[in-house]
Amino acid sequence: MRSRITNLVVSSVLVLTLGVITAAAFTKTVTIRVDGMKCAKCSGAVTKALKATEGVEDAQVNHEKGEAVIKYDDQKLTEAKLREVINGTGFKVAEEKGQ
Repeated sequence: MRSRITNLVVSSVLVLTLGVITAAAFTKTVTIRVDGMKCAKCSGAVTKALKATEGVEDAQVNHEKGEAVIKYDDQKLTEAKLREVINGTGFKVAEEKGQ
């Protein structure tokens, strides 16, 4: 009986651990440089557009640094789509060096 309970507990822990690992594997964070933002309204517009995009879990946009840090579900969204969303706000994604 004790062996069954131990096996059940171990199995449950493994299933829960795999569930957490799987959920975390779908979340990515990317930093994208954005040109043209001059004030808090600018960064607010980009933040609003990103957060309205399905798959974006969080977006922190800083006009002073000229960057957007985006946490997203890579099963629902690509980095290319995030760049499209930012460009759609009227601001321009800065080209990465080497492109």
